[in-house]
Amino acid sequence: MQRKISAVLFDMDGLLLDTEQVVLDCFRQTCAGLGLSDMDHVLYQCIGLRRADSRLVLERGLGHLVDLAEFDTSWERRIESRLADNVPVKPGAEKLLQQLQARDIPRVVATSTTSVVAIENLKTAGLYPLITTVLGGEQVENGKPDPEIYLKAAALAGYEPGDCAAFEDSDPGTLSAVRSGALTVQVPDLRAPSAQTLALGHVVADDLYAGALRIGLISA
Repeated sequence: MQRKISAVLFDMDGLLLDTEQVVLDCFRQTCAGLGLSDMDHVLYQCIGLRRADSRLVLERGLGHLVDLAEFDTSWERRIESRLADNVPVKPGAEKLLQQLQARDIPRVVATSTTSVVAIENLKTAGLYPLITTVLGGEQVENGKPDPEIYLKAAALAGYEPGDCAAFEDSDPGTLSAVRSGALTVQVPDLRAPSAQTLALGHVVADDLYAGALRIGLISA
C-alpha cells in the first residue's frame, strides 16, 4: 500500500525555483571580479544552508583571500539584479502545485532563505498564490540538516510529519526532511546526491512531477 499523503512540504531554491544556477553564475562573476578562480566548491558547500551557516562556509573558504563584506555586497547585488523581474520556475512545479491546490492539499514552503525574500521571489515567479504558507530559515532555531524546519512546516500544515511528503534538492535539506519522518523525495539540482545521502533510502527523481508520481501523490 502506498502511504497516504495529507500535506506536501517543499524546499524552494533549486526545487520550485530555478535560482541556484543564478546564484552560482553570480558567485563566479563575483569571484572573477576579485581575481579568484576555481571556487565553485565553496559555493556548493553552501547549498541548502541558511545565511548564517553559509557565512561560516564562506569565511573558511574565502575569508583569507578577500574582504568578505565586499564580496557579499557584490554577490548580492548581482543576484538581486538577475532576479528582480524574472525568477525562473523549475519544470513541473506550477503544474504540481496547481493539482495539489485543486485537491485542497496543504502546500508549505520550508526554505533556508528568509521568509521575506522567499515570498518576494515566489510572487515574482507567479507561484505564491499556489502556496499555503511559507516558513523561512529565520523562523527556526536550527537550520538544515536539522529536522526542525520540516517538523514545524508539518505542524503549520496541520499534520504529523509522517502524514506529509517533503521535496528537496540538496543533501542537507534531504537529510533534514528524512530526519523529520516525512516521506522524502530528492530532486537534485546543481549536485548529485552523495553516497551518504543516497544511503538514507529516500526517493530520488529527475524532476518534481516524476517524484510526485513515484510516491503516488498524483497519477499519470
